[in-house]
Amino acid sequence: MKHYILFSFVFLAIFSTFVNAQLGEQAGPLFFNVTLGGSETLNYTILNGGDSPIGFRVVLPVLNSIPHNETPTVSISPMNGTLAPHSQQLIHVTVYMPSSDKPGLVWNGGVTPGTSGIQVIEVSPSQVSSGMGATVYAGVLKALTVESAKPPLNIMLIIGIILVVAVVVVIGIVIYYYKVVLPARIRKAEARRKELAAVAQAAKARKAKARKKAKARPKAKPRKRGARKAARRRRR
Repeated sequence: MKHYILFSFVFLAIFSTFVNAQLGEQAGPLFFNVTLGGSETLNYTILNGGDSPIGFRVVLPVLNSIPHNETPTVSISPMNGTLAPHSQQLIHVTVYMPSSDKPGLVWNGGVTPGTSGIQVIEVSPSQVSSGMGATVYAGVLKALTVESAKPPLNIMLIIGIILVVAVVVVIGIVIYYYKVVLPARIRKAEARRKELAAVAQAAKARKAKARKKAKARPKAKPRKRGARKAARRRRR
């Protein structure tokens, strides 16, 4: 209970000083959705709505830890400076996500003063005492949430993999054709050629045998002229 009262008093002191100092910031928390092994940068604006310059410095956030996982790294630029009266300053916030983390992890920054968020503190001239031995600087606090995400699909990588697979398949088909299909066709054609040559050789051998047999057959004696008529007359 005592800590709660102290925290409330500190918060009211900061808030009252903020009203007097006219230090403000763009509304709304920062939400980071960072791919594993990558980074993301978001910007927001701090304001000086008063008539006097305001010196400021930025306190880096301390994100909650997740067991057995690395915590993202947060960097901010600029880390300090001076806001002229009625001016504004753009704050660049970059979150680096470790590649060894898991997708879907969430780290939170604070939403109230005193917790882990991006704190922009007015270093001069507004310094107030809490009355309890502590010096409180006027400032504003930007809450933030960091979430890890899977890397997006790399279209060029997918196309490259498809092309590599296609080339491997084509090479495999060519090797199979020249190692298996073509030799089988050559063997089949050679066997057919030998078969046709054997058939032709057998036909040639039969023709040669027939010619040899025809030559060995005795020739019939030619009949004398008029022998047929004489034979007919005898039959009569």
